[in-house]
Amino acid sequence: MRPEIKHFIINVAGSLLIIATSSKAINGQDKLTFDGYLSDMQSLYRVPRLDLLWENSLHNRLNLHFYPADWLTGTIQVRSRLITGNTITTIPGYAGHFGSDNGFLDLSLSTDGKIRDHSGYIFYSGIDRLWLQFTVGSFEAKIGRQRINWGQTFVWNPNDIFNSYSYFEVDYPERPGSDAISLKYYPGMASAIELAVKTDSADRVTAAAYFRTNAFRYDLQLIAGIYNGEDLMLGTGWSGNIREAGFRGELSYFRDLSHFTDTAGYLMVSAGLDYTFSNSLFIQAELLYSAFAESYDINSIMQFYSGSLDVKKLGFTSWSFFTGLNYPFTPIFNGGLAAMVYPGLKGFYLGPNTDISLTGNIDLSAILQFFSAEFEVNGTPTRENNLFGFLRLKWNF
Repeated sequence: MRPEIKHFIINVAGSLLIIATSSKAINGQDKLTFDGYLSDMQSLYRVPRLDLLWENSLHNRLNLHFYPADWLTGTIQVRSRLITGNTITTIPGYAGHFGSDNGFLDLSLSTDGKIRDHSGYIFYSGIDRLWLQFTVGSFEAKIGRQRINWGQTFVWNPNDIFNSYSYFEVDYPERPGSDAISLKYYPGMASAIELAVKTDSADRVTAAAYFRTNAFRYDLQLIAGIYNGEDLMLGTGWSGNIREAGFRGELSYFRDLSHFTDTAGYLMVSAGLDYTFSNSLFIQAELLYSAFAESYDINSIMQFYSGSLDVKKLGFTSWSFFTGLNYPFTPIFNGGLAAMVYPGLKGFYLGPNTDISLTGNIDLSAILQFFSAEFEVNGTPTRENNLFGFLRLKWNF
């Protein structure tokens, strides 16, 4: 993308957000709304063969939504982060991981450097959503940076081929978007047809058709398309109930187009159950099978924890199992615990978390992530343990 076009788009978006923040009357108008949040998160990482790593992340999001006509809506959402810590100078390529924009349009600005010998900084700001939606009757067309969410399960989404995300991400509730065009048609109350196409920074095209309906008291979906210009993808998903428990799942099949006749393809399946008790205790269980995992050479926890977001890399062992619970102890205090098992690595994950509502729009969250797995090191099975801790204060406005 030409630099002058990139800077023009970023300047226009920034100007609109400045107008929104400087005008007290905007939130009272139906044609324009503005919201966002500001958070500060302290992170600590205990990683084998490295000293204790730390960083502080100041995270700001500004969302401008506009409604110029009944048939036209749009949004501009900017995400900015200032990160400081010794992770930047200790982990090779760490700054590049935060400063990249994988969309077709590079709508980001970033810079990094050293603060002292043992710490550094990263500043990143980018347009995270930028789209226009046209609506005429039962037809919708959306163009721009958007989220296309076809997932049904909570932890792993083999059907989410446009913008995969990591369950372990703790500070990005909106999740990634795609530079895409999507067309939707609603033939009935419980059915939808969607066509979507996106391209990324490597000029790889993903295009698919999606159909959703309701039958036998289940929401059912079918998907067919091309993934990253490399694979034929066929998928299905469902969500419904078994008695009082929610039952949902996804199945995706990928077949390499360049070796279509001499390969059997790869299957991914996720399925889960969830239940809410009368006292508001929420429990869930989910499993994932990924045929792709058999060809991965994983030699450390950080390799999959900080790896690229790709639907094929959701599972790093053939089978993965998840269970979790969440309970609101009081109206302002919520706690939860998540656990995973990775039989292929003789590994497991534990993730306790708490959230306290300090005021109506200020929250304090504490999150721990503990990973343990066994890897081959010079031909010898070696257990690796990693502990990550996060403390976040967040103001929503």
